[in-house]
Amino acid sequence: MSTGIKKTPLFKKSLHDLIRGIRACKDSEATDKYIRSAISECRQEILSQDMDFKTMAVMKLAYLQMLGHDMTWASFNVLEVMSSQKFAQKRIGYLAAMQSFGADTDVLMLATNMLKKDLASSNHLDVAMAISGLSNIVSPSLARDLAEDLLKMMNHSKPYVRKKAVLVMYKLFLQYPEALRSSFPRLREKLEDPEVAVVSATVNVICELAKKHPKNYLPLAPQLFNILTTSSNNWMLIKIIKLFASLAPIEPRLKAKLVPPITNIIQTTTAMSLLYECVNCIVSGGMLSKEDEQLATMCVGKLRIFFEETDQNLKFVGLLAYNKIVLTHPLLVAQNADVIMDCMDDPDLSIRERAVELVVYLVNTDTLFEVVKRLMLQLIPQTRDQVLPEHYRIEVVRRILNMCSKDTYANVTNFEWYVAVLVDLVKITEGVKDVGAEIGAELQNVAVRVRSVRDYAVGAAARMVTDKDVMIKNPRVLKYAGWVVGEYALYLDNPEVILDAMINIEPQSLSHDMEAVYIQAVPKIYSQYAGTDRVPWTYSHAQEILLMTEKIVAYLEKYATSMDIEVQERSVEFLELFRLITLAIKERPNDDMDLTSPALISQVMSSMFNLWELNPVSAKAQKRIPVPDGLDLDEEFNPPAVYSESEDEEEALLREMVMKQQEQNSAKNVNSAAAASVTVKAKSKKSKAARDGAPSSEEESEDEEEIERRRQERRRRQAEDPYYILESDKVVSKSRRSRRESSSSELSGPDDPMKNEKLDIDAIPIMKLEIASIAAPVTKKKSKRRSQPAHVEIAREETFGDDGAADGVDSDDNMARRKSLAARGASQKKGILRVDARGLENYDLDSPDEDEADRQEVEKFKAEILEARQKAAKAAEEEVMATHIVVKKKKKKAKVVKKVKKREGTNETKPAKEPAEKEETTQDTEETTQETTQETTQETTQETTQETTQEKTQETSQEKADENGEKNVEGHEA
Repeated sequence: MSTGIKKTPLFKKSLHDLIRGIRACKDSEATDKYIRSAISECRQEILSQDMDFKTMAVMKLAYLQMLGHDMTWASFNVLEVMSSQKFAQKRIGYLAAMQSFGADTDVLMLATNMLKKDLASSNHLDVAMAISGLSNIVSPSLARDLAEDLLKMMNHSKPYVRKKAVLVMYKLFLQYPEALRSSFPRLREKLEDPEVAVVSATVNVICELAKKHPKNYLPLAPQLFNILTTSSNNWMLIKIIKLFASLAPIEPRLKAKLVPPITNIIQTTTAMSLLYECVNCIVSGGMLSKEDEQLATMCVGKLRIFFEETDQNLKFVGLLAYNKIVLTHPLLVAQNADVIMDCMDDPDLSIRERAVELVVYLVNTDTLFEVVKRLMLQLIPQTRDQVLPEHYRIEVVRRILNMCSKDTYANVTNFEWYVAVLVDLVKITEGVKDVGAEIGAELQNVAVRVRSVRDYAVGAAARMVTDKDVMIKNPRVLKYAGWVVGEYALYLDNPEVILDAMINIEPQSLSHDMEAVYIQAVPKIYSQYAGTDRVPWTYSHAQEILLMTEKIVAYLEKYATSMDIEVQERSVEFLELFRLITLAIKERPNDDMDLTSPALISQVMSSMFNLWELNPVSAKAQKRIPVPDGLDLDEEFNPPAVYSESEDEEEALLREMVMKQQEQNSAKNVNSAAAASVTVKAKSKKSKAARDGAPSSEEESEDEEEIERRRQERRRRQAEDPYYILESDKVVSKSRRSRRESSSSELSGPDDPMKNEKLDIDAIPIMKLEIASIAAPVTKKKSKRRSQPAHVEIAREETFGDDGAADGVDSDDNMARRKSLAARGASQKKGILRVDARGLENYDLDSPDEDEADRQEVEKFKAEILEARQKAAKAAEEEVMATHIVVKKKKKKAKVVKKVKKREGTNETKPAKEPAEKEETTQDTEETTQETTQETTQETTQETTQETTQEKTQETSQEKADENGEKNVEGHEA
């Protein structure tokens, strides 16, 4: 292929030589070595003064850049090739720039004048090449500087240039959205261009712009509608229909205008792409409502043709259209369920995904079993080598759960079947992340809501807890299975087996939230195991329970020091309880004489867990509870107590004395310790009496210097102690004092005669708690397995007032699951072909132009400055003129006086010359006025000329700087 470049010498490698050398390399190491040597040669060639050598080096670097090698170091050399006068060399330079230049390339600022020059070229090929290159390297600064030049190219005499100029404007708007306002009238004109290619390019640009802010382009609707009804170009019609799909939701009146021509296209066209866009425009544009049965029937019937074709792409877009129509007309789409179910077995995974999304809306009580069966088969690989993607398996599981729990299990008639499906899903989805928790939550929901199947659900959860494979491959489901077996332990056949399985789990195998659930479930199962009358209480049975209790104590001790606060709190609480139970069992006689179990097991444990049954509660119930009247959450419940530093010092001194007294009496007997306690109490009374204003005789005799010395000593120790915090002690003392005062005042009351009396704790009688006297809780009998009734009662969510959650509306879990399914593609990574159009999203053409307003303000400011300058110049001119007139008048007056005196001296001899002298005086005055006017005019002209000259000099300097930059580039080329 001829490139128009001179043939390189024999010692220089051409691009063909480079490609042949790369293909001749046998391994990757040789290839890398050869490419490194080629890049080294290009570094030498690109510095050559011969433009042919330089161009060839740039061409080879552009090829190597496509192989992944960097060429940004040659950006300036690429710019030199772009500025060549030869078209073939210029084309190679633009190609290399499009491949290697980016928004952060430094030399882009040097390309502005060169692009302006190429855009103004008389050769339309140079203009088109510059436009094509600009579309790939445009930056915000280039877009701002070249907007006017490109706007002129939209009226170029060549349609080829006009089409390219219109297309490049979209890239320009992405970088510089303000150019859209000035270019919009020109875009509107191009919709009526005589060349079809220009009109098609304009429609394409407007269509892309309308995706971000369609409101801006509603004024173009009449012209677009005219193109829709008159054009026969299918690709242009597709773009027009896409554009109307964006405009129709904003302007509902377009529906009456658009439905007839679009319906005509649907009935007459044979192009599948145009047919799909017409159906998509009707659905996405809000033109298909529930009342439009005839239009919906026509669309669904036409879409069925897509599934009869062998092209997989047509099946895919047909399913996409069905997914949109099913929201308003599910019955019409359900009539084509056969083709949709066939798509679920299609080898193309993308088609199967769309079919799975669609089948959720087609199920009812009659088809649910068959659809779930078909979906579960999707989770099983058909061949040994087939590997299903994890995201597809997660999608199928979520669709099964969604269709079964829809409208609070409206389509499920056999809940034992549904529980079996959940168990099978746990086994099928082993190793799949995130679905175990969702399956477990569904099992928990069924166990709570459907009482008739609760025993079956508890049995299924028990099998999961004891299955080691579930622990290894799908552990997230165990959190909910453990909750079920703990909450409904009454339905367990062998609670000791479940207990043994739960307490023998290694602490590292469960997460913290699962550990908290297990710790809470163990006491519930233990209560059912040890506290029921199903096994007589004998010595052997007591030993079995004691052994299990000791195992539970050891199990809880492992979690008593857990880093998770929830796990630690629960384990510590139950650990103390089980230690008491262990002591109670050991205190029982070692024979079978006493056949009653300890009250801690038979009554206390049962009353803790089995008195009330948990029911589902709506998540919105808390919000519906009215706020009590007079409740102000911003108001303090208890005002802050007032305290003084002296009281704190006295209390600290008292504590110090008590500590010394205890140290002195540590070696004494109990009686001595009691005596010391009495002494401390007496001192405490004295201290309180001192605070109340009643000093004792002992306190009066206390040495003040000794107290001060001790106070200073204590303060010194506190200052040196790094663990002593004075402020916290104050807060604690204050809070304790306030609580003590408030509690005593509440108990005694304001008029209590015992208010000032000392409270004797030892005088309070100790009550003996008779646990046997407490009424035994109502025990629940285990329900027998029975056949599934015709009507299954499903518990509704409890709520406060009239809440929608209690009326059969989907639960919050189902709503969250549906939202996650709807936003499935939101978290996907940005595609390589997507462009950043965030600048156009909020750009409104109807809003005032901020830049135009700024320009108008600047022009107004300039006009005010110019007017002020003119007024100042005029005032200065008048002042100067007045000064000159006064001076001239004085000079002329002196001359006139001399002449008058001279004339008076000769008046008698020459009386005939008086008129001549008057005329001379008048002439002198006129000359003075003319001279003054000329001088003032000259000064004003000089000032104006100087200002104008300065401005022109600045402009000329800028133009010379630009010309010097171009000459420098040409010098490098030379």
